[in-house]
Amino acid sequence: MSTNNFIIVGDDYKNFAQQAGVFTVSAFYQTMLDNQSWPDSSAQIILGQGIGYNDRDFIGSALAKRGVENFHPVAPLASLQDTHKRTHENVMITEPRKLDRLAYEFDLTITDKVDRLSDHVTGKHVGAMLLMEAARQATIVVLEEAYSKISGEKFSMVLDKFESKFEAYLFPLPTKITTRIYEIKVSPKNVCVIVTSVVTQGRSEIATISLDVTLCASQTLDKIEERKALSAVRDFHQFFAVNNEKQLDKV
Repeated sequence: MSTNNFIIVGDDYKNFAQQAGVFTVSAFYQTMLDNQSWPDSSAQIILGQGIGYNDRDFIGSALAKRGVENFHPVAPLASLQDTHKRTHENVMITEPRKLDRLAYEFDLTITDKVDRLSDHVTGKHVGAMLLMEAARQATIVVLEEAYSKISGEKFSMVLDKFESKFEAYLFPLPTKITTRIYEIKVSPKNVCVIVTSVVTQGRSEIATISLDVTLCASQTLDKIEERKALSAVRDFHQFFAVNNEKQLDKV
């Protein structure tokens, strides 16, 4: 690596940053404070994973003031509507880049938000659960692009099968997800597909994650889900009552 090329990662990956040319956000800020002329305008700066939105913006502004033009920020996020999320912090992929009718490419984007998925102890690699969630979001987005937006109808996704295969560690570096739809059955009532996401980091293939999915009209699926929810509560009450009777018989 050139002595003037730098990668910045979130503070949660401080153990990964114990190598030349890699900084945590906090270490990067401190180095800039200690040396007002660093990094110089010839530097190349790449943002890795685990960096919050405010820090991304601040780093970009600070580098612009120093005349650094070779800066690789994170691409814009995929929309909340397309990923079926309520908050931007939970979106883990960028806007889709269309490759062909049934294939798209994304960048992985992990912020500094700590939750049950990102709470990982090593401080070196990215946990597999985060990658599985990113692939699930990519699946939702490509299905929205390929079917809902074209037909104008609102679909809901039924997950039938989830398979994942990991070949290597995922580190907090820029990462691409290539997602392709394989059509099994397409009809006016439902669509059955297998959606496969291949995760790569540089020249390394990290994982292949496949979801078998059935798309149904949202209105129809909402009614089915409501009936099943009512049935689940009724069955649980019956189970609870029978269990209580058995406990009383033992007294």
